[in-house]
Amino acid sequence: MGRAAPASPSSNSRNKDTKELVLTLNTIVFDLGGTLIEYAGEYDSWPDLETPGFRAAYAFLQQEMELPPFARFRDTGFSLLPLLWRQAQRTTANFRVVDLLTATLNAVGAGSPNGLVDEAAAQYTAAIQAQAWLIPDARETLAAVKEAGFKIGLVSNTMFPGKAHQEDLIRFGLADFFDTMLFSADENKWKPTPDPFLHVLEALQERGETAVYIGDDPASDVVGAQSAGMRAIYYRSSNRFALPADVKPDAAVTALPELPDLLQSWRDAHGTAG
Repeated sequence: MGRAAPASPSSNSRNKDTKELVLTLNTIVFDLGGTLIEYAGEYDSWPDLETPGFRAAYAFLQQEMELPPFARFRDTGFSLLPLLWRQAQRTTANFRVVDLLTATLNAVGAGSPNGLVDEAAAQYTAAIQAQAWLIPDARETLAAVKEAGFKIGLVSNTMFPGKAHQEDLIRFGLADFFDTMLFSADENKWKPTPDPFLHVLEALQERGETAVYIGDDPASDVVGAQSAGMRAIYYRSSNRFALPADVKPDAAVTALPELPDLLQSWRDAHGTAG
């Protein structure tokens, strides 16, 4: 198992120096998809991993309305996904599965009949949930940081309803570890803006200086957490997200069991400082 690799210091404008931060560090906030639960199924890339969702929605809608061939429906949805995702991240508009399917149906000229899209979205969501699996050592890592006395939060960028993700967390035995959770589509608060992080910190009655965030997407997770005054750990769980040259995480790990030792090493460094 590789050791956690400290990264070069961030250039953001946090007010506390390292010694002060380690002294008060008592909160860890996790990303969900790609960090604790993997939703990609057999697919290696996005948006390909959304294929089962589009297939399930199409199968339901095709019983009720005229649709083009599935390949056109899916590919149209694929083309819309990045645009709708960027709009949400830029706070231009919220983004939910129902919004994706409505835009896809309109783009293929099928319209979006009342009542059908909500059920199609539920079918889409269930198909993505069905291909989810627990990332190795997620439960054990959460238990270890909980045992060490950390408050634990969750911030997830997702177009799916939080209720669905909470079902997954319960199914995989993770839900009880969390003191608070935020799912972006429920609150219309999206990474990399600081809003979802600040929301969770407020719920935990903590400041950015007392907290660290871990996630697998540097552009959203590292940038967003640091903008909220938190430390950020880049978790290299897959090859989907590269580390941009201008993004500087406070540390990087390649496996979740490295996290408790990393947190302890920051505490130990403070204990021997000065």
